[in-house]
Amino acid sequence: MTNANAFSKATTDKGGERIAMILEDAKNIVVEEGFSALSFRAIAKRTGMTVGNVSYYFASKEQLMEQLAEYIFDRWEKRFRKSIPVDAGDKMGIFLYAIRYMIEENKRPRSRSLLLEMWAMANQSSAIAKMMDIFYARMRAQIEDMIFDINPGLPKQACQLRAALIAAQIEGLMVVAAPKRLARGELKGIDDVALEQVTRLALS
Repeated sequence: MTNANAFSKATTDKGGERIAMILEDAKNIVVEEGFSALSFRAIAKRTGMTVGNVSYYFASKEQLMEQLAEYIFDRWEKRFRKSIPVDAGDKMGIFLYAIRYMIEENKRPRSRSLLLEMWAMANQSSAIAKMMDIFYARMRAQIEDMIFDINPGLPKQACQLRAALIAAQIEGLMVVAAPKRLARGELKGIDDVALEQVTRLALS
């Protein structure tokens, strides 16, 4: 889902660079200060553009938020693709690596800050709720494709539902076993158990 307004104005290298700069600084504002600090004026200050420059590419904050969700996921996916080890092996090896990567990604302070802020604000803002929906739709679609790769006989709806359950399990680990939380001995090894359960769900 691409913002048509921004897309139509990214036909030049300069336009594409400016859109990327706007989205990168918007992401940084959310991570460092929260959604409440996100405004065209704040973005303009960081980028060195005028407010008019920012609104030229994004007609509204809602459009910016939609494109921001796509941008964040695209950046995440690019990092993931680059990180796949050459010895990952077959599709099953890539699946296992991907799930572990997602679990570890959520432990990164900036990733955690962004996701937790998005969760917290989604009930208060329809724009943020839509942003969250776009982000997690992308995540579910990626997991769904990987499930089909390793279990091609599974019907499409079953793939979709299992992808949603796997996404929920990965994100739920942030609640019970996030870094900086009080260490609890009974949760030792929970990442490994989660990976086993996710694999069983994908293959059954």
